[in-house]
Amino acid sequence: RIFNRTAEMPFAGHPSAGTGWVLSQMGKGQALRLEVPAGIVEVSIEDGGGVIAAPQALSLGVELPVERIAACAGLSPADIIVDAHRPIEATVGVTFVIAQVTPEALGRAAPDLTAFRQAAIDFPEFGDRLSLHLYARDGEGLRARMFAPNSGTVEDPATGSANATLAALLLSLSDAPQGAWDIIQGVEMGRPSRLRAGARRTADGVRATIGGGCVPVLSGHASV
Repeated sequence: RIFNRTAEMPFAGHPSAGTGWVLSQMGKGQALRLEVPAGIVEVSIEDGGGVIAAPQALSLGVELPVERIAACAGLSPADIIVDAHRPIEATVGVTFVIAQVTPEALGRAAPDLTAFRQAAIDFPEFGDRLSLHLYARDGEGLRARMFAPNSGTVEDPATGSANATLAALLLSLSDAPQGAWDIIQGVEMGRPSRLRAGARRTADGVRATIGGGCVPVLSGHASV
């Protein structure tokens, strides 16, 4: 079970990869299956890190107004790129609003808490999980930022579930059978993170994976 500051998460990338990595270090194997509220997360341990398969195939929801998404990100509507898709609700286990922005706009985006709170009122189906994932093209790769201030995360330096969703969305917009992307996140926070996202077409829809390195930072014991 995984919790953010205000609620339980149906699925999350880094806790799943990290849990699989820790269990592998305890001799539990290099391939594990974790049951979470969103379904089954398959974890593969390789090259000092973990790769997880998101528990659900891509599902798309409503499109959101460009003006509202721009306001939430402290940007102007002209900063939002809509050539491939408009800001759209998407999920592979956790719901995000995904929007493409210009590379320059990505660097100066800043969440506007008032706009986020108003959007939560106007779009109550999102509850406190109005999570906005912005991305920009960066050569052959992608750069991303994720804001979810309504649930206590002003900005996240690396969001596995969001980038898995992004990979699935991008593949769904193409004719390719599969794809892979290097995604950089957290630069603006001074906490740069590199993730490797992949997606493929399957019998039940577009499925995504996300992975990265795992590094132990602390250990301890608790008496219950």
